[in-house]
Amino acid sequence: MSLIRNSNQVKQAIDFSGVENGKIHPSDIDAVLEFDNEALILIEVKRLNNKIPTGQRLLLERISDSWRTDKSIVLFVTHDFKDDTRDIPLSDCSLNSYYYNGSWQPAKKITSLKTALNELGDLWNINKLRLK
Repeated sequence: MSLIRNSNQVKQAIDFSGVENGKIHPSDIDAVLEFDNEALILIEVKRLNNKIPTGQRLLLERISDSWRTDKSIVLFVTHDFKDDTRDIPLSDCSLNSYYYNGSWQPAKKITSLKTALNELGDLWNINKLRLK
């Protein structure tokens, strides 16, 4: 069962025109998980071979760095879904790299986001982050 209530509304882009100043404009975060004010997981999704733009990367890093515990991470995941008439299943996206403790690290192996989240659940002892 999908959590998307209305796929047509999800496809509507938000136009940032009028709220920019030169290269400065709003940014988005694709997914956020927060557990009991203890752990924060920020997720950015891009098509395979695309990078996180500098401003967005800095935003994600700064939010992670300012979290109140050491259980804060940014996961950069990628996908290669070419059919734009289909929704992209986030659980099938692959972990590309992650930002933790002030530095970016490449993923050690190709793994799905779901596997990476389960590993974090085990590492940080978060029962709510043990996905089926």
